[in-house]
Amino acid sequence: MTVNVPPASAVAPMIVKHPGCPEWGLGYLSEERDDKRFYDFEDGMSHSIAKAFWSKLEPVTLGAAEARALEKKVRGLKDQRSPSGKPKQKAVAPVLPNFDAQFALFLEIFPGGFTSARFAKEERGAEDPNPTAKKAKATRAIAAATARDLLSREVLDKQIQAGAFAEIVANVRTIHKAATGLLHPLGDIIPFSKMAAEHDRAVAEAVRDLLHGSDAYDARFDRLVAVLGKAKLATWPLATVLSALLNPEEHVFVKPSFYEKQAAMMSFPLKYERAPSAAAYERMRALVDDIAQKLTEKGQTPRDKMDVYSFMSRTMSPQQPPKKG
Repeated sequence: MTVNVPPASAVAPMIVKHPGCPEWGLGYLSEERDDKRFYDFEDGMSHSIAKAFWSKLEPVTLGAAEARALEKKVRGLKDQRSPSGKPKQKAVAPVLPNFDAQFALFLEIFPGGFTSARFAKEERGAEDPNPTAKKAKATRAIAAATARDLLSREVLDKQIQAGAFAEIVANVRTIHKAATGLLHPLGDIIPFSKMAAEHDRAVAEAVRDLLHGSDAYDARFDRLVAVLGKAKLATWPLATVLSALLNPEEHVFVKPSFYEKQAAMMSFPLKYERAPSAAAYERMRALVDDIAQKLTEKGQTPRDKMDVYSFMSRTMSPQQPPKKG
């Protein structure tokens, strides 16, 4: 297949990686148009990168044979997509051979596991008394503390009664920024920050309903997804991050690629769906519960479901070589 790249884009790197999305793997340039570059990545998706973010991509140099193999791989994955643009169900290759190997890798990364100082620092982080301060480093603990402060039942009810829907949405954006270790700027934070004001009320009420409603959670989850869908923001990370931060003992944060790889390794019937839904979310939670049980049996009990997500994300991501010196 010929790469459709106009002469003006000759300086565009053919092969790249996105440091913020290691789960994408390597990407091969397929097209450039309208100030966007389209790369086919090893996750089987074609990701468009706007001109303002080209500098975020890191060029990768491969030998001729390796480059041809990568192109053949990503083109094959792209060809598996249906004419409607929806990905077909495809087998996901496990990153690790089995759970024992994954567990060993986890302890290699974090000697001492969940109780280690390194895990506490890198994955949980410390709560900052002023999480909105300019110099405050985004951590999971800060994001959770911010969510508890800004999205309590009392705060949301008072704001909704006053019609302060824009304020609620602004607070959600503040939480998103505090959760940069979970959410991706291009795929989650920036699109939500640009959401039209006409969606503020529906999003604000759906958020309040999701977090503090009285009916079944699956119905509340699907209502939020429907509202986000009208704003073209119905992604798994945006649909799950608030519940996971506010109630991590019960709810899970979802980045689908990690769950797909984990399910493939454990032969778990995940039946992944690209569009978020309550039914698929329950399968995600069941997978996390299975992992938590296995970890506990091996003497490593996670504090909450966010710890389990950290276990998945750190062991299923490409491993960085140890720093010299």
